[in-house]
Amino acid sequence: MAGKESGGSYSARNGQYFGKYQLSALYLNGDYSAANQERVANSYVASRYGSWSNAKSHWLANGWY
Repeated sequence: MAGKESGGSYSARNGQYFGKYQLSALYLNGDYSAANQERVANSYVASRYGSWSNAKSHWLANGWY
């Protein structure tokens, strides 16, 4: 999933979305480090989908997560 929008780059930008997982900059609270992106992505996926596997299923069905 990370490679689809960002090419796996922690510095990728797409409007308000930033980094490897194309998270809203608001979620990152000004910390764009790779470690924070990983923490925030894991937290977001866990709270929204329960697991990365569930997030991938949603992405495959809808083209976004």
